[in-house]
Amino acid sequence: MQVQIIAELAQGFEGRPEQTRMLLKAAAAAGADAAKYQLVYADELATPDYKHYELFRSLEMPDKVWLELAAYAKELGIQLHLDIFGPKSLKLAERCGVSAVKLHGTDIANLGLLELVAASSVGTVLLGAGGAHADELKRAMQVLARKKVVALLGFQSYPTPNDTNQISRIARVLKLFAKDFPQASVGFADHADPECPLRYALAATAIGAGATTIEKHLTLAGVMKLEDHESALNPDAFAEFVAVIRDCAKALGHSSDANDFGMSESERAYRKMIRRHVVAGRDIPAGSALKPNDLALKRTAADDALTSLDEAYGREVLRDVGANQPMTPATIRAGAAK
Repeated sequence: MQVQIIAELAQGFEGRPEQTRMLLKAAAAAGADAAKYQLVYADELATPDYKHYELFRSLEMPDKVWLELAAYAKELGIQLHLDIFGPKSLKLAERCGVSAVKLHGTDIANLGLLELVAASSVGTVLLGAGGAHADELKRAMQVLARKKVVALLGFQSYPTPNDTNQISRIARVLKLFAKDFPQASVGFADHADPECPLRYALAATAIGAGATTIEKHLTLAGVMKLEDHESALNPDAFAEFVAVIRDCAKALGHSSDANDFGMSESERAYRKMIRRHVVAGRDIPAGSALKPNDLALKRTAADDALTSLDEAYGREVLRDVGANQPMTPATIRAGAAK
């Protein structure tokens, strides 16, 4: 199973170009598939009288910085994703050639912005669906029907209490998408406390529930208390997180409708190893048709003993067989069982 891991850098760059590049480098070094920032223009997010308007203004950076960041992402071999909040940030995201844009959960019912994204050149949309209702999600999906959409469940609560994640919703949304939005997938935005024992396990649980994209906050260091540090891992811990999640995805594996479920070679070897031999459960005279109570399964030293009871049931015994003697192809009549 392939899982995409997004290093959520959000507003941790704090409007500082060098800090922005350091976060990108950390995300790439930690093995993330993509790094995502919030491309903030204060006037797309708030009115000037809003209490955090000046904070949003402080996050604004010249277009040149973002374009150079996009080039740096290519150099590092990591995808660049951007949250957009209006037409100006969407336009710059297109110029940057980003792999995906994210629509924040607050915009899931913003039809004007949804339609702009639907008409844009961006191919993949991360649709923030934390806090969204089913009808809002369906309507947004209809507007974005021609895009590749990843509905991102999960929400930020600085950090989010484990028991409020409702990870079971992933399977429910996948079922909702199966018929009408087969191009869509579901991801999980993980906001676990970085000190919590489940800081890796929640994302693994989400994968088990069907998520194929994981978003996790990354910060340069917890002691710096950058934006969203409450649910962010430092680079070393993030690298460990990436390794754990990729191993979990491998462990999830692929099963099939085949009789053996498409089991691995090692499991086939295990199956062979644990097989006991079919032996006579009592003295059986020649000419008897073998019944279940005639037979037992035991480990023996025989090299050619049957290992499947189905190969023995109903077969005629060709010679007398004593108790505990293995049943072999030579002791039973070939052909159809009686």
